[in-house]
Amino acid sequence: MIAAWRRSLGLRLRGRYAGSALMTVASILCGCRLGPDVAVVGSYFPSWMVALVLGVLGTIVFWQLFTRIGIDPYLGPRLLVYAGLVLLITLVLWLGVFRG
Repeated sequence: MIAAWRRSLGLRLRGRYAGSALMTVASILCGCRLGPDVAVVGSYFPSWMVALVLGVLGTIVFWQLFTRIGIDPYLGPRLLVYAGLVLLITLVLWLGVFRG
């Protein structure tokens, strides 16, 4: 099988590790696929980028909600809380909605 790969790719690998190097490259490349794209006003964006923007906007909405109900001053380190909220919303949207 490795000899067939060498002939089909035109590779001139020699030495002891030629087969393992070829199999490593083949196993890495077989998992590559195009990422899911989202059409926004006729232009295509990666789904993770759209999920990140929605995560930031969702965190802004939660920040306003937390400020209005009065729990914002009682949150721990705010930078970590809001960064974690951005990450949580982004990953839930990306994996749940966009099937990232």
